[in-house]
Amino acid sequence: MNSTRFSLSSAAAMLSTLTGLIRRIVSFLVLLFFGYMLVAVLVQVVGRYFAVSIDWAAESATLAQIWMVLLAAGLAMREQLHVRVEVLLHAMPRGVQRWVNLIVLMTCLWFLSLAVRGSIDLIAVGAVETSPVLRLPMWVAYLSLPLGLGYFALELVLVFLQPPSPARQSESTRP
Repeated sequence: MNSTRFSLSSAAAMLSTLTGLIRRIVSFLVLLFFGYMLVAVLVQVVGRYFAVSIDWAAESATLAQIWMVLLAAGLAMREQLHVRVEVLLHAMPRGVQRWVNLIVLMTCLWFLSLAVRGSIDLIAVGAVETSPVLRLPMWVAYLSLPLGLGYFALELVLVFLQPPSPARQSESTRP
């Protein structure tokens, strides 16, 4: 029994470390894509001022924005920043709230799984398409969908599993 506790606690510690690493990587990538997007748009604006066409700046900024938004959605989920109507939920008893939140979680995970499945088909199409200006394979942009949605699903489950903080004791546990 003692070895079971040790292995469960070490597994939990390992998962916590892995989750922390994933969060740091995603945060870094979001900042990197935002910084690149800022520079690319600035280059494009300066180019227009001098009547120089800089087509690559707009397309690469768009690709950076796509990646940034899809990864940042998971970061927003972690901080519970997504809009959610909770008036009816708060009127329910605490035990019922947990079941409603479980139903919402399962519905969200079902939707995310459908979106990921569809994005995998899109990646296959993107393997034979290229972007108009940069001539990058489109799977580079399309890969942001399953990765961003997968990270969102991870944070969604982690938010559901975490106990409510003392400041949020009167609120429901949000998925």
